[in-house]
Amino acid sequence: MPTYVVYVDQVFIGSLVMNMMILWVTARLGKIAYCLWRLLAGAAVGAGYSLFLFIPSLEGYLGSGYKLLVSLLMVAVVFIPCRPRKVLVLLAYFYISTFILGGTVLGIISFLHKSTFDGQLTGFMQAVDAYLWYGILLALLIYWLLGRFLPVALRKRLMQPLLQADLTMHLGERKVSLGAMLDTGNSLSDPLTGAPVIIAEYTAIKEILPEQVCTVIESHERDDSAAILAALGDNIRPGNFRIIPYRSVGRDNGWLLGFRPDLVELKAGDNLIQVSEVVVALYRECLQCNTSCRALLPTGLL
Repeated sequence: MPTYVVYVDQVFIGSLVMNMMILWVTARLGKIAYCLWRLLAGAAVGAGYSLFLFIPSLEGYLGSGYKLLVSLLMVAVVFIPCRPRKVLVLLAYFYISTFILGGTVLGIISFLHKSTFDGQLTGFMQAVDAYLWYGILLALLIYWLLGRFLPVALRKRLMQPLLQADLTMHLGERKVSLGAMLDTGNSLSDPLTGAPVIIAEYTAIKEILPEQVCTVIESHERDDSAAILAALGDNIRPGNFRIIPYRSVGRDNGWLLGFRPDLVELKAGDNLIQVSEVVVALYRECLQCNTSCRALLPTGLL
C-alpha cells in the first residue's frame, strides 16, 4: 500500500490562502468593510485549526460543534463589531463560500487527473498529491473573478426590477406615460418650494408641453437653461417653469429647465401613488441607454 508524506507547512499555507479568499468573498457578498490584516488573522485561525488533523491528541476537537465554533471565531476576528443578525448572515455566506471553493478545487483536480479513480482511495490521493496546488490556484482565480464582479452584477439584476415603476404625468388636458426608475443618487429638490425633482428625458415628455415652449427649448443649446427660461416670456406660466441647479461628475454648477405638472402617478406592481407637489426637470440626452426607463425618480418622492 503506497504511503504519502504530508508537509505541515504546505497544509498550513494552503489552508491560509483558501481561508483568506473565503473571508474576502464573504465580505464582498455581505457588503461589509474589511482590512487585510484582519483577513489574515481570521484565515490564520482556520489554518491553525486544520493542523489538529495531524495531532492524535487533538482528534477529539475535530467534531462538528468545534468546527462551528472555529468558524464563528474566524468571522468574529474579521468582522466584529457588527450586529448579531449580521454575524449570522456573514456566517451563512462563509459556509456557502467554503463549500463552493472546496468543490471547485476538487472539480479542477478531477478534471486535470488523466486517469480514473476506479473507486480507490489511492487514485484519489495521487490526484490530490499531483494537482492540489493547481486546483487551489485555478480555484482562487475563478473565485477572485466571481467575488470581484458577481456581487455587483447580481445585485443589479435582482434590484433593477424592484426599482422600476410606470410614470404618468398630467399637464392640463394632456398626459404622457413612460418607464421610470428610482435613483438613490437623485437628491435634487426645487430651491423655491423644496419639492422633489424627477429627471426626465425631454423627448419622452415633450408631447405634453405647449408647442411654443418646445419651439423655444429646441432653438437653444442643451445647457442654456437660463436663456430658455428668459425666452419663454408669458409661456412660463403654463407649467410654472423654473430652473433647477444640479451638480454631477465633472460639473459643479449646472442648470436644468423644470416645470411643475398638475399630477404625477406612479405605479409599481399593485401600488399606485399620486403626487402633485413635484417638479420635472428636462434632460436633453438619454438617461438609461440599456433600459426602457426614461425618467429617474428621487427618493424624496416616496
